[in-house]
Amino acid sequence: MSYNVIKLREEIERGTEKYGFCPNRIWQVGSQLKGWEDDLCGLLEAFSRTFSHMLPAAMIHEDHSSCTFDYCEFSSRNFTAVQQKRHKDNSICFPFRGRFREDVLLKAVNLELPTAWALDGEACLERPRPYMAISHVWSDGTGAGPWGSGHVNECLYEYFKKIANNFDCEGIWWDTICIPQDKVARGKALSTMHLNYQYARITLVHDRFLRSLPFVDPKMASMAIILSSWFTRGWTALELAKSRKVKVVFKDSIKDLDEDILNKAENNIAAGMIRGLRNENLSGIEDLLRTLGPRY
Repeated sequence: MSYNVIKLREEIERGTEKYGFCPNRIWQVGSQLKGWEDDLCGLLEAFSRTFSHMLPAAMIHEDHSSCTFDYCEFSSRNFTAVQQKRHKDNSICFPFRGRFREDVLLKAVNLELPTAWALDGEACLERPRPYMAISHVWSDGTGAGPWGSGHVNECLYEYFKKIANNFDCEGIWWDTICIPQDKVARGKALSTMHLNYQYARITLVHDRFLRSLPFVDPKMASMAIILSSWFTRGWTALELAKSRKVKVVFKDSIKDLDEDILNKAENNIAAGMIRGLRNENLSGIEDLLRTLGPRY
C-alpha cells in the first residue's frame, strides 16, 4: 500500500470518527479516478477545516458508525418509511388535503401525459409548460414515508413552490406526489421517470447535508456534493445526467451547478467527479449500470 493511500485512509478515519463521514462513500467515489489519493486527501483536509464546527450537526441524520471502507451499512437500510420532515424542524405543519389526487395521476400516466403538478396541486401541468423537478433522497425525509404517495407536509411543499416560482416554473415534478400508487401505473411511471428531469426547466438538488452547509466557494461546494447522500444514489445519478439546468440548495443560497460551481472549479478533483457524471450520455436505467460502481 503506497504512502498516499495510507495517508488518505488515515484522513478518512479521522473524518469518520470526528464528523461522522462514511469511509465507504469517500473511498468508492474517489477510487474511480486515476491518481486520486493525494488530491482527494488534501481536499478532504481543507473541507474538514473549513466546516469543522458545522459538520457534526450536518451529519446528525446519517449514522455511519457501523460503516467500513468496504461497506456502507447506512445505505442498506429501508428508508421508505422515514417520516416526512417539516421545512423547519420546530415549525407546526400539517399535510395537504384534497391535492395531488390519485385519479388525476392515473389518467395522465395512462394517456402518457406529463405528471408534473401545477403549483396549486389541482391538475397536472399541460405540455410544454415549464416546471421544476426535485432530485432528492428519501433518507432525508423528503419521500412519502408511511403516508404513501400523494401526501406531503404543507410547509415543505410551500418551500419548494416558492423556489419554483422564483425560477418562473409553473409546476413541480416530485416523485413523492407524481408517482401513482396503483401497481401497473406506478411501474409505467417509474420506467420513464428520468424523462421528467430531461424536460424540466430546472432540476433542484435538495439534500439535507448540503442544506446544512453554506456556500463558501466552488471547490468546497464540489467536495460537499460528493460527500452527500444525494451523490451516492443510482437514481439521482441518472437524474443529474439527464437534467438540463441544475440548481443546488445550500444553507444560505441556491447555486447553479454548472455556472457557479463546475465552471469555476476546473482543476478540482471533486468537481471532476461530478462533471464526469454530468456529461454522461445515459438514455435509461440500463445505461446507468456502468456508472453504478460507487453508488447504492
